[in-house]
Amino acid sequence: MIMAASSAPVQDSRSDVFQADTDQFKGVILTPQHYGLLSPTEFERRLQASLAVWQEEGRRGVWVKIPLTQSELVPSAAKLGLQFHHAHCDHLMMTKWLPTSEPNNLPDFAHHYIGVAGFVVNAEGQVLLVQEKWLKRLSLRHWKLPGGHTEKGEELWETAIRETFEETGVKTEFVAMLCFRHMHEYRWGTDDIYFVCLLRPLTTDITVNPAEIAEAKWTDVNAYIGDPETTTTNRLIAQSYKDGLASGSFIQPVSFPHFFANKKDLVFYSNRPLDEEDRRKEKSEPHTKL
Repeated sequence: MIMAASSAPVQDSRSDVFQADTDQFKGVILTPQHYGLLSPTEFERRLQASLAVWQEEGRRGVWVKIPLTQSELVPSAAKLGLQFHHAHCDHLMMTKWLPTSEPNNLPDFAHHYIGVAGFVVNAEGQVLLVQEKWLKRLSLRHWKLPGGHTEKGEELWETAIRETFEETGVKTEFVAMLCFRHMHEYRWGTDDIYFVCLLRPLTTDITVNPAEIAEAKWTDVNAYIGDPETTTTNRLIAQSYKDGLASGSFIQPVSFPHFFANKKDLVFYSNRPLDEEDRRKEKSEPHTKL
């Protein structure tokens, strides 16, 4: 169940009931524009009256947005059974499930980080590697791909291009998606998806960002794979690049309008057909886990 606001208000003649917005799931969305500047006591009184009416009307999930500037309202909402859903730097969202005859169907908030790395290969078959400053201080020899967390609104390859330039000064362009890694319990109990984009260098001179990067270098791809200190994950990523070259197939994005609202879908897919070995394994061991 996804929260989505509409313009339809919850109508009630009683003055204490907040005139909130509704969503397509028979939910209620209450924001500062509906309750204005109220004291905690007045807010609690009116919210209690509103919850009773909304429950009578068969409303389901209640979403209450409280800005940081009115954080004194949080205890009032909590007293009435609302729980924290998520928070941003300037507001938090609290929720309450009203039906008593069905389980709470409100969705959890986002539970994945998205990281993107650039696998940059030059004309000599060398991959661009970096060593993070904080790992260098710990005397850990860990050469990795340039990359970082995606920013809101960025395409995945835009993150790879931006992070590569910020860390190494090397300008690049997107070629294809190589692979991605999924990790549980990455940070603060949140999972992580780490995408790796194949990038073509437009420049090759390295200028490291001293705030983040201790060293950066170009290294032969085969040497990186064969280095015993290369992590298993990074070795597999580098091997996926070689496999892609051998098969002539990489993962490519296709963009088209989304079926709902003014948005777009971006589908990444590989059109490499299954070979005989692939078909044999899929027939005998469908959905085999690595």
